[in-house]
Amino acid sequence: MTEILVVDADGHVCEPPDLWSSNLPPSMREEGIALRWNAESGWDECWAEGRILVNRGLPGLGNAGLSYENFGQGMHYEDLNPAGFDPEERIKVLDAEGIHISVLYPGLGLKLGGLRDPALAVESCKVYNDWIADYARAAPTRLAGVGALPLQDPEQAVQEVFRIKELGLVGGFCRPNPYGGEPLHSRVFDPVWSALEEADLPLAFHPAGVSDMDGTALRMAELMAPGTQHAVGLLFDQYMTLSNLVYAGAMERHPDLKVAVLECGGGWIGHWMDRLNEFHDSYKWAAAPLSMKPSEYFQRQCVVSFDPGEHTHKLLADFAGEHTFIWASDFPHNDAKYPGVVDELLEHSEGMSDSARAGLVGTNAVALYGIESMVESVLQ
Repeated sequence: MTEILVVDADGHVCEPPDLWSSNLPPSMREEGIALRWNAESGWDECWAEGRILVNRGLPGLGNAGLSYENFGQGMHYEDLNPAGFDPEERIKVLDAEGIHISVLYPGLGLKLGGLRDPALAVESCKVYNDWIADYARAAPTRLAGVGALPLQDPEQAVQEVFRIKELGLVGGFCRPNPYGGEPLHSRVFDPVWSALEEADLPLAFHPAGVSDMDGTALRMAELMAPGTQHAVGLLFDQYMTLSNLVYAGAMERHPDLKVAVLECGGGWIGHWMDRLNEFHDSYKWAAAPLSMKPSEYFQRQCVVSFDPGEHTHKLLADFAGEHTFIWASDFPHNDAKYPGVVDELLEHSEGMSDSARAGLVGTNAVALYGIESMVESVLQ
């Protein structure tokens, strides 16, 4: 282990392929998330509600360290990295990489936002939340899970916030996309944000880059050159959603809501702060009444996740606020740096002040997720 506390603020799991078909109420099992092998294409397909959510690329959920060639075509989902499926194998990876604590997000469960039936979404999120809580309990000083919010039914999502807290999960996540035709700055979600404030849980926006929900992947696919979608689409959704939350007054209405902006890099945040401030000066007549500059809402309530190989955190820490930066391994996804992620992170964060580097590498994530007790245990 390194001398500095290392907390992976956004790692991933690989759920059992039959998680929902085995655990949903019997009347819903045929409609839940499930995998089907397409022998002709050589891909596992992800299905739900009688439609394909993802028709290729599922090996990318767990083929970290393998060749990028053909994105793992021909690999079955269940043959992916065992550290995605098994918490004991995950701890071996953490030890080898030098990570003290990993906060976990879904693999297949990123498709939960794409479910259209609100009742199915609610029950599917419950199944996932029960499972990820059990996964994390296998190593409670090293692993922490973040629960899924069924925003398709905001009233039920409020109830699930408090169940997430009872399960010992350390936050709630959703996709940075409209749910049920409602953008996330809509007041229909205010009760959910209030519940997160009351439960003292952060709201994590985790994109997926697939077209099962409204957003960039669906609306702009024909405008993007092949290969660019993951690089730019996730950022576009996050940039828009964060902007909307500020300009529409959601952050003003919910001053205690902690927000994590994940998996789109972090270097853009300086541009966002400058641009949102500048345009609010000239367009505030159209925005909700705000008591602060847009950048100050980010500094008060938000963090943004950097990839370990980025170069700009040392340039932006003073400007954005060193307390606003976290990092993510993305393991075991295909674009994760593996092995060697912590070495890369420490190399690229050289030159930061000691406090800024410690925040980026570990302590900011501890504050975001409220996992101080885990730190006490892991450093004993």
